[in-house]
Parts: sequence; structure tokens; C-alpha cells
Amino acid sequence: MTGPLDHVNLRRVNTFDDAGEFMRWLGERRRVLGVDTETGGFIPELQRLRLAQFGDLDTGWAIDWERWSGLVIEALTKYEGDMVLHNSKFDSRFITHHAGKDFPKWPWDRTHDTMTMAHILNPLRLKGLKPLSAMLIDPKAASAQKLLDEAMSKNKWTWDTVPTDFPLYWIYAAMDPVLTCHIYEKFHEEIAASYQQVYDLEMGTTRVIAKMEAKGAKINLEYCHEKTAQLTQWSHSAKEWLSSAHGLHNPTDMTLLRFFQENNVPMLDKLTKSGSRQALDKEVLQSIDHPVAETILAIRKVEKQVGPYFSNFIEYADANDRIHPSIWTMGTRTARMSVTNPALQTLPRDDPTIRTAFIPSDGRALVTADYDQIEARLTAHFSEDPGLIEAFRLAQTEGTDFFCTIASTIFGRPIGKKAPERQLTKNTVYGKIYGAGVDKMALTARVPIETMQFVNDTFDHQFPGVKIMQNRINFEGKRHRPPRVETPTGRHMYADDRKEYTLTNYKIQCHAAEVFKGALIRLDNVFGDSDQVDLLLPVHDEQMLECDIDIVDDVARTMEREMADLDNYLVPITASSDILMNNWGDKYR
Repeated sequence: MTGPLDHVNLRRVNTFDDAGEFMRWLGERRRVLGVDTETGGFIPELQRLRLAQFGDLDTGWAIDWERWSGLVIEALTKYEGDMVLHNSKFDSRFITHHAGKDFPKWPWDRTHDTMTMAHILNPLRLKGLKPLSAMLIDPKAASAQKLLDEAMSKNKWTWDTVPTDFPLYWIYAAMDPVLTCHIYEKFHEEIAASYQQVYDLEMGTTRVIAKMEAKGAKINLEYCHEKTAQLTQWSHSAKEWLSSAHGLHNPTDMTLLRFFQENNVPMLDKLTKSGSRQALDKEVLQSIDHPVAETILAIRKVEKQVGPYFSNFIEYADANDRIHPSIWTMGTRTARMSVTNPALQTLPRDDPTIRTAFIPSDGRALVTADYDQIEARLTAHFSEDPGLIEAFRLAQTEGTDFFCTIASTIFGRPIGKKAPERQLTKNTVYGKIYGAGVDKMALTARVPIETMQFVNDTFDHQFPGVKIMQNRINFEGKRHRPPRVETPTGRHMYADDRKEYTLTNYKIQCHAAEVFKGALIRLDNVFGDSDQVDLLLPVHDEQMLECDIDIVDDVARTMEREMADLDNYLVPITASSDILMNNWGDKYR
């Protein structure tokens, strides 16, 4: 059998003659140049750059960075055409970091990204280069991966220790830019014809995020060590108490379930995802009125703080006590961003403990800006419900609380900010956005179903536009397979079959991400060339930066202005800033 890749010529630069041939090949005319890297890990500040690869539809080159870094830099400096990478942020970060002053700025205006294209065209499809190529280009595209994995396992090599002249390794690597060019040929016309606005937004965001990753965020390592020791000791004491007081020497899910059953402790009836047994997750434990359940919840929280957070902060910090998280610009199916290495996207929303580790550099302050109820505002905009629009108008002009206004309408009397009715109303609004049923809303709010049913039904009666919008989106979504919804930028979000009810959430969540990304690009346009301001980190709907103390008030006002959109929606999209002189955690106390 023959395939599209059978004619490809793969080469490695090993001599000066090879280098000369590579540069002559680079000078040939082509639509786009494929670029890729092989590295020893995920963080350029901590791991090595092993190979740099170049290719087109017919030829791929692998170049050892330690021996031929000057050749790689010369190639990137002299080449003036368009380039395509599969995960451009990753490869550009490794090259620019390890090249240093010899190649300080990546040419984003000439850069394309096939991973970004793949997500835009189908967010449900696998995005990895090899599986995507095997599916779209040639089934043999992934064959080298299997052979290399077997060789690395046999020789106990890692990606940091496999020899760069090992044939399976450099052949595997040299094929990557070739595959990227083939995928580009598959995708670029459809992107240009139907999704150019979305693609430009995502590539602009990738450029900004690459700068944030390179800067990194400063960490208080002394605090991290102290909290690790303190929390580890508390966890040890809590486990000793479980053992001595209740005989729970090894509190696994099965032993805990047996303990609760033997003691006739009632709990939420919920099965695991496999359906094989009773679940014992956070939701179930919170439903149990027993000190053992409370202690297990506390232990899990503490161990999560130590493991994924404080220990990783210590491990990932560079020589300047800064961490450089991997920020995925389309980390979810709804194109929201996610943060890994460490996993900051899973930070508890209102817990200051972890955030206290983030501090400003000397002579600087942290400034954060967070969107004000952006999902609820977009719900009002898309539903065109006059009651919701009026509630936001009052909140803007009279300084009232949006959820208090809605709650007052539902309960027929004034509701204050600390009243439980406000939280019930908030749960209802966001439950509807997320597609939750009344039983789920009641469980989250810890109220009887009857109470939540009243709030839900009254909300539907007073603000009917939301349910009408949901029904419309569901109806229109069912006309496609798989079901889909479109955002204002023209991006398509797809639901699983027979789950059209999720499309409302996907539209709102995705467009909230698009609004945020547009704001990041505007912030970079304002602050990007300043030595006094650095964008640091996006988490959820919040953006953090650090700036010189003497301009902190102006920066905070600028963030609010650039993140806001007062003209293009039926309700204003606004953001609120906080100035933090000591640490990020101060915002959440």
C-alpha cells in the first residue's frame, strides 16, 4: 500500500555539508514552512531543547540544538515566509528562551497553528499531531511513535535522555513538521473562508499568553515550605484521630462506606460514573452529617493543597522564584483557557490559602481584574429578557446588586446581600446556564427540592426570556448532527447526541471566553511595550498583572476600561479591579 507520506525525505544535519544543503533547501519557494521542537520537558526555563525541526510537504529536517543552535537561529532569522507549527506557543517559547538575545522575538505575524485550527474546526476531535495525521493524512503517520516508545522503554530513556542521533528519535522528530504542513493544507482554506475572525482571535491570544508564560509569576517559596509542613502535620494528626477514635486505619472509599453503613449514617444516594457502587465524592461527603465525613473532606482538601499546589510551586520555581505555568488558550471544549504545570484552573474560587503564595516583585504591586457576572450578563443579552436587562441596568445606575434585584422580584420583598434568598437565586441563574435540573440546584444550595422548585418556577414566570432562549437554541441545535450552536464570532460549539440542553451553556461559556480573549489582546496592546507593567496570569474570568507601585491606580482603571464592553451588548460587560500590595490571597480574605 502507498500513501501520501511515502515520498517524504527525512534528513538530519550532522556535518557542515548537511548544514549547507539545509540552508539551500530553506531558500526554496513553498507555501508555508513547518517548524517543530523536541524537548526534555514542558517548561523551557527548567528543561532542555533537544532538537529543532523544519519541513514542508516533501522534506523534513532534524537539527541537534546543542550542536547546531546557530544554524537554527540563522534559519529562523533569514526565513521571511509564513511558518506553521502544531502548538506554536510551546515551540516558540522553547526556541526563544534557549536562543536568548540571539533570537529575542518570535514572528507572530507570520505564524500559523494547526492545533488551533483543529480545535476551531472540531473541538471534539483529538488534537495531537500524530493521531490527527493518522486520521486525516495517512494511517502510517503514527507508526514511528509506537516503535520509538518501545525503544525508549527497552533502553529506559526519557525524552530528556534519548540520544539525539538515535535514528528512530530523529526520524520521528523530522516527520513532525512535514505532518504539520500536510494538516495545514487540509485546514487553512476552510479556516480562511469560514472562521477567520475566530482564528485571528485565537492566534492573538496565543501571542499574548506566550509572553505571560515567559514572564512567569513570582512565588513566596518560604510560605510554600511553611504551609507544606503545617498542612502535612495536620493531615497526619487527622488520620491518627480517624484510626484511634473510629478504627479507620486505612480510610479508603470502601472502608468509609462500610463504616457509614454499619453506623446507619444517611448519605446522598449517588453512584460512581461506572455505576458499580455508591459514590463517595465531595458532593456525597458534604451530604453526610458526621465528624468522620467532615474530617475526610478536610484531609482531601489539605492533601490537594500540598500536592498539586505547594509542592508543585516549589518544584516548578525557576532561579528567580517564578513559576511559568502552561496556559492552554483552548483548554476546554468551549474554548475556555486552562492552566497546568501547576493546575491553577482548579483553584478553589474563594480560598486565599493557595493564592497567598503569589506575590509581587520588589517595588511592584499585583493588580487583578475580574469580570462582573459575565455569564449572567450574556444570558440577559442572548435571551433579550426585559426583566434581566432592567436588573442589570439598575445595578449599573443605582449601585444595587443584580442577584438581590432578581431575588426581590422572586420573593416579593426586599432581599439583602447576606440573605439566603440571594444565594438561592444565584444558584438558580447559574444552574439554568449550566443546564442543571432542580434537584441538582437544590443539592448545591443545600435546600429541599420543594424550595428550589418554587424559586425555579417563579424565575421562569418572571423572566420567561431565558427559557424561550434555551428552547430556541435546543431546537436549532437539533437540526445538525452533532447538535451545535454558533457564537457571535461564527464559532461552532458541538454537543453530544441527545444532549442539546448543554448548547445554551456552551454558547454562553464560549462567548465569555471570546470576550476575555479580546480583552487580553487589548491589554497587551496598551501595556505590551511598557517596562512598568507585565501581564502574568489568567484564571477563570480574572486577569492578574504586576506593575510599578507609582502607577498602580492608573493601571487598575485601565484594566477595567479595556476589559469592559459598554456598547455591543444589551447589558454592559464590566470588570472590577483590585490592587494587592502583598499577595493575591488578600483579595479573597
